[in-house]
Amino acid sequence: MTMNIVGKTTMHSVVPSRSALQKRARRWVVKIGSSLLTQDGQRLDLAVMQNFVQQILQLRAEGIEVVLVSSGSVSAGKCHMGWAQKTTTAEERQAAASVGQSALIHAYEKLLAEEGTHCGQVLLTRDNFRDRKRLKKTLSAIEMLLKMQMLPIINENDAIADLDNALGNNDHLAALVSNIWHADLMVLLTDQSGLFTADPRAQTDAEMITEGMAGDPLHERMAGGGGGTVGTGGMLTKIHAATHAARSGAATLIADGRIPDVLLRLRQGELLGTFLRSKKFDRKLRRDAWTGLQIINGQQRIIHPMLRIKNEVVAFYSETLPFAAIPIFTDQ
Repeated sequence: MTMNIVGKTTMHSVVPSRSALQKRARRWVVKIGSSLLTQDGQRLDLAVMQNFVQQILQLRAEGIEVVLVSSGSVSAGKCHMGWAQKTTTAEERQAAASVGQSALIHAYEKLLAEEGTHCGQVLLTRDNFRDRKRLKKTLSAIEMLLKMQMLPIINENDAIADLDNALGNNDHLAALVSNIWHADLMVLLTDQSGLFTADPRAQTDAEMITEGMAGDPLHERMAGGGGGTVGTGGMLTKIHAATHAARSGAATLIADGRIPDVLLRLRQGELLGTFLRSKKFDRKLRRDAWTGLQIINGQQRIIHPMLRIKNEVVAFYSETLPFAAIPIFTDQ
């Protein structure tokens, strides 16, 4: 990025483009929906899972830390128990989740082992984020797996979740993980191209939103109702998740997981799907850009520490950053 620090400064002269943000993000939370991992909800699609595993390992080889939030346990369990076409009760869904989770994690472990690595399973409910001690343990488990070069695979603990502690969908879970882990980017892979101005299945003239700001109420009105028949979340849950993830500074990408090498192409900065910025992250980028070392007319300059603190407070509530700089070395 070329940043103009002379003259009038605008938000766009400091904040990198969407493509640059995708390239510079180093902590990714990747959520893969059930519709992508199963064959019409009947069984796990091992070929698709293998492709995602290989993409994630390539990201890791490029220095990207990845936490995977994976759906699919209920669908896999219903298939194993012969309930694929059955309308199940809450208790039966819990049993299916228990059976299916073991099948899901076994499939991931087998695919990862073939590539010379392994995974670790972390099953969570809302209680893990309510209690400070449990939250710290959750974060510790994720960070230890990453330290050991394992892939953390996270899912809701549907086998024991109830109305009081259930998260409801893995979009929300991915957002909470993004918050506690301070992710740079949350990637929600789905069977839809992104957020449209209207339901593209009903309105052929609907246009896709390529970039916006998380928390924009207009996005909620565009998102409308629920999703497909396999998963539990629709576009609206993804918009809500993006708003939640933005609280800790994570940007969100909603993209079609059926696009070949979608994760690798996003890493290269391709403008796929819908990108939702975080105001908090954008403000941080502007502060970092101005409070770091500056080169003005060939002379190194840096923000005076006390002036920097004062202006950062002002900048948090303002869209402009008229920071003053003083020379590091001067003859005066």
